[in-house]
Amino acid sequence: MSPRGLRRLLADRILHPLWEGLVSLGAVYLAGDTARADHDRTAPRPTGPAAHHPERLRPDLPLTPQERRLSRHLTRHGTRLD
Repeated sequence: MSPRGLRRLLADRILHPLWEGLVSLGAVYLAGDTARADHDRTAPRPTGPAAHHPERLRPDLPLTPQERRLSRHLTRHGTRLD
């Protein structure tokens, strides 16, 4: 095998996978640090979908029978539906 072929083999089979592994490890390491730093326990909890979200209830439409059953079930089990 020529020296050029040996370098190519070394780069393709060893160095490239090693580099990708180190990049992935660094991404996981940094994501873990930023996830812990960004978490704020004092932030208010969301109360529902944001304004103009497609799942926001329309006040001009009554609930369907299935939605009323689900609402009663959730209210009985301690979930507030505002």
